[in-house]
Amino acid sequence: MLHAFISTKRSRVIMRVLLAVVFMIISTPLSGCLEVEEDACPDSNCFPLTSDALNEILSDSSSFDVLAYSQMFERLRVQTTSSSTVQGQFGEVHWSVAKDEANQLRSIETRVTLGTYSMNNEVIEGGETTNIRIGNVWFEGRDRAPKYSDPFEEFAQLSSIDPNGEWPPFGFDTTVISGLEWRITGDETSLQQVASATNSSHTIVLELMGDPPIITSIETYAGDEEQFILTISTGEEVELALLDDLERAPLGFAPDSAFLSEGGVTNWAGSVQSGFATEAYPSELEIHGIIGSDGNASSISSMNLGSGSYNETLGDGTWWEFVWFDQDSDGLVSSGDIYAVRTNATGDLSIAVYDLWADAWTGGPLASRD
Repeated sequence: MLHAFISTKRSRVIMRVLLAVVFMIISTPLSGCLEVEEDACPDSNCFPLTSDALNEILSDSSSFDVLAYSQMFERLRVQTTSSSTVQGQFGEVHWSVAKDEANQLRSIETRVTLGTYSMNNEVIEGGETTNIRIGNVWFEGRDRAPKYSDPFEEFAQLSSIDPNGEWPPFGFDTTVISGLEWRITGDETSLQQVASATNSSHTIVLELMGDPPIITSIETYAGDEEQFILTISTGEEVELALLDDLERAPLGFAPDSAFLSEGGVTNWAGSVQSGFATEAYPSELEIHGIIGSDGNASSISSMNLGSGSYNETLGDGTWWEFVWFDQDSDGLVSSGDIYAVRTNATGDLSIAVYDLWADAWTGGPLASRD
């Protein structure tokens, strides 16, 4: 009996020990699960982010800052497309601005669409040779005083000087979309996360990349009537290069057509526009006095800008006077330089600039013949 009692008692002890071991084995992972439930995203470090963790990022007004991105990345492209449909009329404005510090080049592209009308231009610049795209056709341009500058810093400065100017809409206040209920998916291999949410008026879609994550895309939709898309690209896909063997494009400087007539003398005067950034040598340009319009226009007198001043009296007794003044004495056609033309000729009068380097008119009635 004693042996049976001891055996029974020992069995109960062994059973209790076994149950304790089993409980410890089971309770260890269970306690870990309970901790995850209490803090699903410790230090906002989970992947993909939780809705609360994303809202914490968005609540920081500096969480999306193009200037900060420009300082972070040697190669950067920012694109925005804003479109809307009002009373059946579709309109869209597209900006694409890129910098490639390794190649000391930058690209600025604009596209404006209104109904069936569209205008699409791009300039790649930074060196003495530039590329200019008008529609789908590329041209070679030049800049005799090249100076690479960060386009994002430049646009930031310009927009601070003139807040109502036509600048790229690269700013986005993320605090206005903080506090929403986000649905987030992620690809851990590429560290890409996509979040979507809706508020009372818009559907918002965000893309975040990297660790820690940064916002690389913002899309907002108000039905089919209003859309805004902003995307960030970096690295090799932003590498910029110039094309060779292109047709040359004339300088983007054309004299103002406004004139003043007094005492039988017609006068034109003006200056190279502010912000002009593709300088040329004065000897590469001529300024012309023109009589007639459309198919009947012809150049009557001219002066190479490198001459500075020139007077000519024609056989019929009419005369033309030309003046070019290098306002900043930099030896280039640049912002602020002054031109003046006077004549006693009569008829349909105008002036225009001919670009010898490009073998083309920069404007005026004869430009349509090129």
